[in-house]
Amino acid sequence: MSGYSMFTHEEALEFLTNQLGVADAQDRLSWDRRTLLDEITTNLQIRLPFTNLGLMSIERDERRRPNLGEIKRDVLSGKGGLCYHLNVANFYILKALGFNVVLASAAIPVWKTHIIVYVHNVEKTGDTFLAEAGVGYPTFRAICLDHDETPTFRDSFLEYKYIKRDGKLLRLHRQGDLGGGRSLKPVCIDGWRVVYTADLKGTSNIEEFYPKFDQMYIYHLQAQDPLITQFHAVFRLVQFPEKRAVIISNQKLILEKDNGLLETEVLEDGDDAILRAVRRYFPAIPEDMATRALANWRRTLQA
Repeated sequence: MSGYSMFTHEEALEFLTNQLGVADAQDRLSWDRRTLLDEITTNLQIRLPFTNLGLMSIERDERRRPNLGEIKRDVLSGKGGLCYHLNVANFYILKALGFNVVLASAAIPVWKTHIIVYVHNVEKTGDTFLAEAGVGYPTFRAICLDHDETPTFRDSFLEYKYIKRDGKLLRLHRQGDLGGGRSLKPVCIDGWRVVYTADLKGTSNIEEFYPKFDQMYIYHLQAQDPLITQFHAVFRLVQFPEKRAVIISNQKLILEKDNGLLETEVLEDGDDAILRAVRRYFPAIPEDMATRALANWRRTLQA
């Protein structure tokens, strides 16, 4: 399906203008491609939530990898999704705009499934940028990968950088890092935690990723290896309105304050408090979807 188009050129421009708030995209494609790419990558994180509620709202034996039409629907509606929604949609948006893009496989050390977008020939022939809009951590720029190590960036609450090592691209976190999974010891390099490793080569054929993400989305397949994903066992939403983090993680509401630090509130009034927080901070999430996801998460805790 390397020739598939999720968006027409006109649909992509309309989405950028009306939903991402990106102005003059058509003109900027000829003279401002780098900052346009920065803005698209950033505004996807500002306007769309990284969330597993779409997955958790489905009864576990009926869960499956979303098809490309469903990804488009959920992005256009503002519901967002996981990396497979957000980065795959970004790939097709950028492709429709005429960027030279590929998808690449990645793995989080504790959890095995991630997918990223590389963009080639942005400022000059032969350059490569990472357009990361779907990891649930702030990445408010496209990252130039023309060297073995990027500068250290600080976006929102987080300090991060990328390095190339042993034929892979590594995302590293330091100050502000929220930590990895609880069950395994984090992988660290000189005080930086490895968040994911990614292939340096990509493909334009989305079908190559279907088996990997079938394992993630189909409950009985991921149940054979719980380290494939955590997202059948949590209630999670992350978004960055005005470039500030807003996170609901199970029964915790986490807000970024003016000083860039995160403040955590335990939502002690039960499901009603969690659903009120979803309505307030994530208004594009349908209430019935949030209610079903919350009920299914509660059942997971009781299993």
